Amino acid sequence: MKKMLSVESWNKRSFFILLIILTLVLIVLIVGTAMTTHKGGALPTRNANITLEIYIDYQDAYKDINSNDALEFIKKLQPELEALCKRADPESFEAVQVIKLTNGSVISESVVMYSYQNNDTHIRFLNTRLEDVLTDIFNDTKNLDNVYQVFSTNVSFNGLSLHPPMITDIEHLEPFVDCSHFKNYTAEIIRGVWQCVGPCKTNHDYCQQRGDCFNDINKGPVCRCYQNSFEQYYGTRCESFRRGPGFYGALFGSLAIALLLLITIITIVRWRNGGFWKRQSIDISLPFNEDFFDFSNRRNRDFDLQGSYTLHGF
Repeated sequence: MKKMLSVESWNKRSFFILLIILTLVLIVLIVGTAMTTHKGGALPTRNANITLEIYIDYQDAYKDINSNDALEFIKKLQPELEALCKRADPESFEAVQVIKLTNGSVISESVVMYSYQNNDTHIRFLNTRLEDVLTDIFNDTKNLDNVYQVFSTNVSFNGLSLHPPMITDIEHLEPFVDCSHFKNYTAEIIRGVWQCVGPCKTNHDYCQQRGDCFNDINKGPVCRCYQNSFEQYYGTRCESFRRGPGFYGALFGSLAIALLLLITIITIVRWRNGGFWKRQSIDISLPFNEDFFDFSNRRNRDFDLQGSYTLHGF
């Protein structure tokens, strides 16, 4: 019994797994699939310079940012900067890099990079709100506690400056959108987002309203033509038409019924007419008529007898 239950449970699980896979395939093929990839090379970024002052003695070795002492200092500072900068926009955060260490205790200058996302709302955020969000994060002294613990000294936020924006509108991302991986797809802006749109969406009449259009990312548009027992469309774009077996079945069935009805009517008419003439022939084959018209039997009648005749009934 347990074995039967386990087999049944496995069959149900397999069915649901197969159903999920088919659903994912349909999502890929469905009309107007929205996909985007960016072309080779880095996406444009919105960069900001952040300056911190760390109250420890400055070393001359820090002048060379690639010196061992400078690299050791950066190794301690950079993870803490990454954690703070990522809070501003986790989705688009790329990296933070310490680019200079100068004298005055130790003043570290870092550059943080956020990539522009394929979203008009996000572009506006990077261009108009990022500076305020970063400033609030670094102005909160509690957020600098980890830096304080790493260097065991006070840390202060000295300032923030943003580089000019590289992208000011969603349309400026067009050179970075690549739809070449999807056959016959084209890039379009839909609701503030670049999308690779299949031919089924751009050409609603691709299947000539005689079938459903599906976007195959490898083959291009595919038409599933409408078919039923009476009408069937076929062809690459459902351009051809033929009658289905149901139509011919109905046609020949109707003809057979019509023919049967015609035969029935003819039979009834002939039967009625045949019965009428039969009655008429019975009526005209009376003895009077036979005597009157058939002279072959005169010798058997008394037509040649002479004498008087009496008429009865007058």
